Amino acid sequence: MSEFLSPKETGGGDDSLEGRFDDIELPEGTEEGPGEAMDDSQAEAQRGDISQRLLDAQAELEEKLILSVVDQAMAAESGTDSYGFENVLGVGIGEKSTGGRATGQQCVVVYVMSKASDQQIHPEALVPTEVNGVATDVIATGEIQALSFRGRYRPAPGGVSIAHVAVTAGTLGCLVYRARLLYVLSNNHVLANCNRARMGDLIVQPGPYDGGRAPRDVIARLSQFIPINFSGQPNEVDCAIAQTSPRLVRPQNISYGRIGSMITAGRIGLPVKKAGRTTQLTKGRITGLHATIRVGYGTPGTAIFTDQLVIQSTTKLPFSAGGDSGSLIVTDMTANNPVGLLFAGSATHTIANSIKTVLGRLNVRILS
Repeated sequence: MSEFLSPKETGGGDDSLEGRFDDIELPEGTEEGPGEAMDDSQAEAQRGDISQRLLDAQAELEEKLILSVVDQAMAAESGTDSYGFENVLGVGIGEKSTGGRATGQQCVVVYVMSKASDQQIHPEALVPTEVNGVATDVIATGEIQALSFRGRYRPAPGGVSIAHVAVTAGTLGCLVYRARLLYVLSNNHVLANCNRARMGDLIVQPGPYDGGRAPRDVIARLSQFIPINFSGQPNEVDCAIAQTSPRLVRPQNISYGRIGSMITAGRIGLPVKKAGRTTQLTKGRITGLHATIRVGYGTPGTAIFTDQLVIQSTTKLPFSAGGDSGSLIVTDMTANNPVGLLFAGSATHTIANSIKTVLGRLNVRILS
């Protein structure tokens, strides 16, 4: 489900949500201080003008370098004499670059931790220059890790620090709802502690790393999360929701205000922005689609994600950093329409779930 609640339905644009959503019982001591659904044709637009030939070539490399070699890649992470499958982090579709400049030619992009000469790379992990006539490109991203306005806000907007009481800090993406229940949306690793949390666990704003404590700063209770598979099976999303009180939140973003009323499919070159706990408001562009990415989560392990968006900054500043996980990525210059849910990244590249997929898996709608 991907419809929105319009300003009219929330009281003609009034920020008050009381009376429109059920309240939730939070610990004693907690301090207060219609859009259009994306139809099937728009959903397919994420692949836009991408040909089946490109998709087939991407799928072939994805299988060879990621999906069929999970055990080899994980074993090699402890040490190896050559650059093997552990150095390959993802496969997607993007633009071929020459001399650091995009050529406009669509190709299969292989994301690696670091580049090396052919002599240093294990023969089975070498990236061919083309796959069935489709060009390839290799881009070094550095290690991709799940990614930390840090103050206390009441009512809390999107873009600020939030987390499970046992987690450091992430970002409150936006408000979502199902019937009369109101939730905050972020990542599993932010609200559900990488599958380790229990339903009803306390969520604080700001996150514990930023001084959030229970019961004073409790803003929600964990309600649902999509488990992350760390055994090599592909994942689509890193997301979770926690029921909140309409007294404690507001349906705006701290940096860009109201969220737009139309979910937008990602496309190569689409200008986007996000507001997150660490790097605050940043701007970038989508440079990769339909990517399969290997993401490190520290102690829980490594997880594979398919059909992901890849974003790069369009300024000298990084698009994201640790603590920005959970940020809602929206279109830049065109109504702040939702595109993705940020969950991982490196020093140069950011990875995001499709927001349409996130909403569908959680069966919720965004409150605009």
